[in-house]
Amino acid sequence: MADQAAPAAQPAPAAAPKPEPSFYFNLESCDKEIVQISDLAVPQMITIHNLVSGLGYDAEKAAKDVLPIDNVTGATLKRAVAWCEHHRGEVIPEEKTESFPRQTTIPEWDMNFLKELGDEEVQALTLAVNYLEIKQLLRYCCKKIAMMAQGKTPDELRVIFEIPTDEEDAIAEKELKERLEREAKEEAEKQIVEGPSTSTGKR
Repeated sequence: MADQAAPAAQPAPAAAPKPEPSFYFNLESCDKEIVQISDLAVPQMITIHNLVSGLGYDAEKAAKDVLPIDNVTGATLKRAVAWCEHHRGEVIPEEKTESFPRQTTIPEWDMNFLKELGDEEVQALTLAVNYLEIKQLLRYCCKKIAMMAQGKTPDELRVIFEIPTDEEDAIAEKELKERLEREAKEEAEKQIVEGPSTSTGKR
């Protein structure tokens, strides 16, 4: 019996092209940098999506207005927006406490996205996406931080996460106390020099 030829391998189906945005929103970081996010990506950013939906934003209003993001720098905001744009049009998964972060698996693209960031940048991004409610990216960031902490000593963790030691806390507390006492003394001396305020009005 003649050997039968193995079936030819079928090429992997091409990824469907992402839908094209209709318009963009203007976000302003705390350092006054304008970062644009598309109408299709903004649903990933729940805080902003709820705001623009509640205020009835359309293309015209989005083009004119600037939405301030007061506690996120331009560099971090750009990273958050880049992630949202890559995942635009995707369904936002329901939040599941049990998969956060122990059982979270970070996909290849997202892992490469996070690998490009330093420790401080990952921490800054985590704080930003928590505020902006980018739920899936928050899961990935928390998983990444958990991976950063694996096998580290307490001293190494203090360095990575900038956790002050007891001695540093004591020094900071002492410096704060001395500063407050100095300011109170200066204010008291100022009152003595100027004297109590008197009213010049007559009855």
